[in-house]
Amino acid sequence: MADIAARLASLRSIVPALESALNSFTSSSSNFRIVRTVNPSNVLPKTLYILDSSFNPPSIAHLALTTSALCNPSPSDTRPHRLLLLFSTHNADKAPSPAGFAQRLTLMTVFAEDLSRKLLQSSSSGNSTSLSISHSQDQLDSPSIPIDIGLTKAPYYTDKSAAISAAQPNPYPSNPIHIHLVGYDTLTRFVAAKYYPNHNPPLSALAPFFAAGHKLRVMQRPSNPVDGSSSEYGTVEEQTAFLENLRNGGLEKEGFERAWADQIDMVFGNEGIGVSSTRVRKATKEGDWDTVRKLCTDGVAGWVKEMGLYEEDARIAKMA
Repeated sequence: MADIAARLASLRSIVPALESALNSFTSSSSNFRIVRTVNPSNVLPKTLYILDSSFNPPSIAHLALTTSALCNPSPSDTRPHRLLLLFSTHNADKAPSPAGFAQRLTLMTVFAEDLSRKLLQSSSSGNSTSLSISHSQDQLDSPSIPIDIGLTKAPYYTDKSAAISAAQPNPYPSNPIHIHLVGYDTLTRFVAAKYYPNHNPPLSALAPFFAAGHKLRVMQRPSNPVDGSSSEYGTVEEQTAFLENLRNGGLEKEGFERAWADQIDMVFGNEGIGVSSTRVRKATKEGDWDTVRKLCTDGVAGWVKEMGLYEEDARIAKMA
């Protein structure tokens, strides 16, 4: 507990700097910017894992996505690796709301620290993480993998990767392959024609993304009785069949090329299932801190309680 208290005190000191970085970014013409790095390193990555989310707040579902990739990378994910936690100030499905953006960056920072500690603890002990993701120590580049906290104004994955690559000065001069870490539900939105109305056929909008060699790593979302929305996506067999349908030309008329499916890796998801940021916010509003601690990493749960986030409104209360 003393360790958490010291960390939270340290976090309070960086909030003004994060607020300043946020204001500088939103008032600039930049479409992407790194505002903080946990475990900074001069090693140039060849693979950049990207977790793009609203982080409202980060949960163990986010931890499962990142830990799965870092501890069990695909053979084609060339080392060295780096992780980018990315927050978009413009969401394709939601009206922009500046309330709480600085808090979101703080939550991303404490989550990055928690993730780094988890990897270091696992590497030191030689055991699997508490998420039951087995790995050997040599599967990690380093338990102190660099984790960037980034902002973008781009609403779509394709535009986000383009913004990262076009940023000046270039934060990744080695031009790494981008691998977006997503859940199955995000894959269905990624190939949904309605998001690309200005292209004909609509999914031809994805061509620059795949031509650059970028990829998706998709964690399956098995149905879970705790998460009612998970039933919308079918069984894991049906989710696998969805990807096979892409590979067999099921969306060719909409502009999705069969070969692109080879740049989509689907992995089994058995951790973080039934966990959502909505559940965390609801538990917080109800004062159910045992549940919050189960659904979040230690630092995130501590910060949410320390700052009284979500207590008044389960969506964005006290997030200003």
